[in-house]
Amino acid sequence: MFNALSQLPTANAQRSVAAARVNDVCASVSFYFGYWFSHWRA
Repeated sequence: MFNALSQLPTANAQRSVAAARVNDVCASVSFYFGYWFSHWRA
């Protein structure tokens, strides 16, 4: 029981890090496409 509970924060931390990485990649991609699109229209 104690082992299962002690492993939960680690799994949550790993999920948070993974979510942050995915969010960072999405932000970079959206910024790149927005930059490219604005220059392509002009």
